[in-house]
Amino acid sequence: MSKQKHKAPPFVMIRRDLLKDPEWRKLSSSAKLVYIYLRAKFNYKTLSEVTLAYSEIKDMLSSRTISKAFKELIKDRWIERITPGGLFGGVTVYKFIGQYKDFYYKSYTI
Repeated sequence: MSKQKHKAPPFVMIRRDLLKDPEWRKLSSSAKLVYIYLRAKFNYKTLSEVTLAYSEIKDMLSSRTISKAFKELIKDRWIERITPGGLFGGVTVYKFIGQYKDFYYKSYTI
C-alpha cells in the first residue's frame, strides 16, 4: 500500500498574540473581517503588498461598510495604502504595517 500525501486545505494564519492584542480587540468586526481577507490574499512573492477588491467581499458587507473598515485599518495603522485605485485606477494596493506586519512560516519571517 502506497502512502498518499495529503495536502492541507487553504487557511489564513492569524497569530495568537494578535487575538489578545487590545488594539485588535478595539477594531470593529467589519475591520477585522477585511483584515483577515487581506491576510488571505498574501503572496510571498509580493511580500506584504496585497489587493482586495470590494467585489470580493461585497456579499458579506455593504460598500459603505467596506470603505469604513479600510479607513479604520488605515487610521489605526494596521495597513497602509501604497497605490490608490478606485473607479478608474484599478484595485488599490495595500501594505501591512505595524507590529503584526510580518508573516511567520516554519520559524521563518517572510
